[in-house]
Amino acid sequence: MDYYAHSREDEPVEQWQSLNDHLNNVARLAAGFAKSFDGQELAFIAGILHDIGKGSRRFQAYIRHANGIEDEFKADFQGSGGDHSTPGARICSERLAIPGKLLAYCISGHHGGLPDWTQDSGHGLKEKLKKELEKLEVEVPELNHPKIPKLKRLKQSLAGFQVQMLGRMLFSCLVDADFLDTEAFMEPEKSAVRRRYPSLAELQKRFDRKFGELCRNAPASAVNTIRAGVLEDCLAAAETEPGIFSLTVPTGGGKTLASLAFALRHAQKFNKRRIIYVIPFTSIIEQNADVFERMLGEEAVLQHHSNYDFDQADRSRKLSAENWDMPVVVTTTVQFFESLYAAGTSRCRKLHNITDSVVIFDEVQAIPVEKLMPCLEAIRELSANYGVTSVLCTATQPAVEVREAFEDGLENVREIIRDVPALFRGLRRTRLHDLGVCGIPEIAERMATHDQSLAIVSTRRQAFDLYNALKERGRDVYHLSALMYPIHRRRTLKTIREKLEKGEPCLVVSTQLIEAGVDVDFPVVFRALAGIDSIAQAAGRCNREGRRVIGDVYIFKPEEGTPPGYFRLTAECAEPLLERFSGALLEPECVREYFRDYYWVRQGHMDDDGILETCRNAFGADIQFQKIAEFRMIKDAARPIVVALEPEARALAAQLAAEKGNVGFVLRKLQQYTVQLYENQFQNLKGWLDEPYPGVYVLDNPKLYSEATGVIVEVSDDNFIC
Repeated sequence: MDYYAHSREDEPVEQWQSLNDHLNNVARLAAGFAKSFDGQELAFIAGILHDIGKGSRRFQAYIRHANGIEDEFKADFQGSGGDHSTPGARICSERLAIPGKLLAYCISGHHGGLPDWTQDSGHGLKEKLKKELEKLEVEVPELNHPKIPKLKRLKQSLAGFQVQMLGRMLFSCLVDADFLDTEAFMEPEKSAVRRRYPSLAELQKRFDRKFGELCRNAPASAVNTIRAGVLEDCLAAAETEPGIFSLTVPTGGGKTLASLAFALRHAQKFNKRRIIYVIPFTSIIEQNADVFERMLGEEAVLQHHSNYDFDQADRSRKLSAENWDMPVVVTTTVQFFESLYAAGTSRCRKLHNITDSVVIFDEVQAIPVEKLMPCLEAIRELSANYGVTSVLCTATQPAVEVREAFEDGLENVREIIRDVPALFRGLRRTRLHDLGVCGIPEIAERMATHDQSLAIVSTRRQAFDLYNALKERGRDVYHLSALMYPIHRRRTLKTIREKLEKGEPCLVVSTQLIEAGVDVDFPVVFRALAGIDSIAQAAGRCNREGRRVIGDVYIFKPEEGTPPGYFRLTAECAEPLLERFSGALLEPECVREYFRDYYWVRQGHMDDDGILETCRNAFGADIQFQKIAEFRMIKDAARPIVVALEPEARALAAQLAAEKGNVGFVLRKLQQYTVQLYENQFQNLKGWLDEPYPGVYVLDNPKLYSEATGVIVEVSDDNFIC
């Protein structure tokens, strides 16, 4: 009797995929994926049993009925195919003890996601394994006790964390193998689009050729000499053993290309499979990805973030976003870490392709302190047991190494730059001044004495008030904030850059978003008191290209005070250092002192969701995967609002209203016209918003959007106040 896993519409059963072929194909693929962490025997068993529940008369009757075929299975049709995942999960659980229990999660969840061990609703794996199941008509293979990966035990308290991570990695191997084999049978034309990409060896050659051209064309200067030294240190460190590195380079030190040079050489030396850049801000992602594509070729680089429009990319790269199978991946901090704690099939599918990689964590200081420990434990585990070389890359290195006051910090972090203080002295291009307490009028007056100056403040209200104060003085002023939708913000930045380049008058007021790697160069910068890392980022917008002997950065304490929460806490940690490190506020020692103080204050709040405690309780493989998957890098209390004032945005909103086309595709396109509003702001605007699609709110009233400042968020009757 023939049993089948998948059918093809309008084709005879002889053209269907046999269950035996599918199980063996998935088993071989999954085992190959798991080889990087020595989990191939476990993954093979998961593959060989994941769909064995389809070997029941009920499922075979269902698949035939769906294709209009009547044969000896007709009497067994019950309206559905039944539960085809739990049988394999139960076999593993009953025959293979703890390893089998781990595989049971993977098999049970290979369609719907990793389950919890127990749930009050009765839908946990423990309850599923007790269900009455269909009788299997196919032979169950003999199961020899599989080889278990020898995880390097870091701490006894981390045993449960390591068990749940292993389960998620095995799940990734199974899910990707299942998707790929099913796709190869069901959609062979789509499967054929997935192609082999340039090898890292080929990319190394391309990089060397392009970089050689850049060096030959670069003018001789002190800055370029220093950048050459940074590159030399990176290439030397790339030859050393894999592990965790830090790369501490000030703005303008050539960090982007030097880190890529490190990653390529290290990958060649130690047989790493790909390079992954993890970046907190989409503005930096777009800038860095452009650099990588110019150096390595567009076809070698995958951008996986919300601002990237796959409609403009070739189809193979869109498919690669499903499982990160390209040689260079550029993604967000949110995407990377949330995937490592996820339970769903789509997010977990790519995880096995993180193993045996070089992962560059750019601007690592931007990891929210409330999420720091789950992120550090993930970095530690990937480097210890999954062949990942991690590079913590920033101009303001946070104090995340283990020490007496921070026992859970990272061990054996090796700094790539041989003399960090000398590097910072060599690239010093600004001097900092402490203005003390200043009101908005005084800052406006000071800014107005310069043809070009930038002010960065901590709140939207401060930005709006300062912008208006400068307008009242008749100055040419620009405003940047997150209340401007991305395309509008990029247009404004383009205008600002052009004016700066031409030496034309240009005053800019911005919230801290401009510190997120935005490439601008002002002779003078004013910064409201904030954390030392924010002050350093602000200084990075001053005399960025070293065209002046020195640039001036003025720090001031807003007269109206600093808003409570994050901004006030970081400012309070920074304020005592202003006098203590006068003249050396951006030196590495000051930065370390700041983070030590900041982390010490927040030490009891570095895992505000209690995720690690849930992970630690998983030692006996009683894992609450769904609970762990509640981990979020950013607790999104904001509401997305589509600003549909431009023709494309209006057309896309109309598509949503008519529910025409791929809704997910339309929503992704609309991200370029979307802003995030706090709940009180949303409520103020709600009466003026349309809802063309459930949960999607659209602003299309031009009175509620300022070309200068963005969305008007305080509305009372017909009075519109930004």
